[in-house]
Amino acid sequence: MVFFWGVGIIKIMSNEPKKSDIKRVVGALKRSSQKYVPLEKLAHLVGLYADVLSDELVYFDPMIRFDPTVNTRNLLAAMEQFLGPETSKEAVAKPKRIVVTSKELNDYVSISDFVFKKMTSVGGLVDTASNLSDQDLAILKKLVDKEVTARKKAKHKRKKAA
Repeated sequence: MVFFWGVGIIKIMSNEPKKSDIKRVVGALKRSSQKYVPLEKLAHLVGLYADVLSDELVYFDPMIRFDPTVNTRNLLAAMEQFLGPETSKEAVAKPKRIVVTSKELNDYVSISDFVFKKMTSVGGLVDTASNLSDQDLAILKKLVDKEVTARKKAKHKRKKAA
C-alpha cells in the first residue's frame, strides 16, 4: 500500500510478505551452493532489488534493513516454515479427457444403429447386462446431441413454412 504525502512517498508495510517472492528466495537459496549469501547477492539471484527484498525479509529478521551483510541462508528454515508443507500439483491427476472423433461418430448412422451394434446379443435382443465404456457413452451423447439439433432444425423449418 503506498500513500502520497507531499513530495515524498510513504510506504506502509503489510504484515506478511508475498508468498510468491518467498518461494523465489527459497528456490534461489537452495540452488546456490554458497554458504554465505548476503542480501545483495540474494537480490541478484532472485531478480529483485535489494530494497524490495529487504522489505520482504524484514518479516523474518527485522535487522536486515540496517545490516545488509546478514547471511540470508540463516533465514531459510523460517521461510520454509512460513510457506508450510508443499502441495504437489502432480499428485492430483486430472481425469483423461474423452475425445470423440468424427470417424468414430460416422460409424453410427443414428442412435438406434449405435444401440443395435453395441447393446444387442446374437438374436437381436437388447442385452440389459451390457456395460458401455466411457468412450461409448461419449459417442452416444454426441449422437443424442446431433439428433436433438436435427429435430430443432426440422421444427424451425416447419414453423417457417407454415
